Amino acid sequence: MKKLLSFLSVCLLCNFSLATTVVPMSIERLTDASSHVVEGVAGESHSQWNLTHTQIFTYTNFHVTRALKGSAPPTIVVKQLGGRAGGYEQKVSGVRQFKNGEQAVLFVHASQANDGTAVITGLVQGNFSVISEKGETTVSNGMANVEQLSQGSVRHYAAAHMRLSQLESIVRSAVSRSTR
Repeated sequence: MKKLLSFLSVCLLCNFSLATTVVPMSIERLTDASSHVVEGVAGESHSQWNLTHTQIFTYTNFHVTRALKGSAPPTIVVKQLGGRAGGYEQKVSGVRQFKNGEQAVLFVHASQANDGTAVITGLVQGNFSVISEKGETTVSNGMANVEQLSQGSVRHYAAAHMRLSQLESIVRSAVSRSTR
């Protein structure tokens, strides 16, 4: 019986290590928690180890085409956990790496490292891919292997899918509300 319980415990731990659990944030909360909300295009990325050689970070130049909140410079550097460096690869569930030329809407704030980089608020929740097809532009912040904690239970993350204009409207309303 002890062996079975130990085996089940290990299986449960392995299962949880394959996903990231987030506390759901509404778009209004993401807006309030972010210094900037920007639309733009991902540029070049590079990855490197941190100073203690314990984590890999990927830095992506993000070319801002429009700021929905805050006065953003033309380019921001987005810092994300994970990437490839020195022959190693570190993948983090809940962190969607950018492809060069990819359009996105990002909810960001300054990195705690005070290194001039920005980090995405709420992991994947603040990283909306922009998808244009059949004359309609939509956004989504979903990805695999992310769970959400809701009312004491963990379940698959319910990503937001909507038209870009809807997201913009919600952000504008949240910014307007917070400046009153």
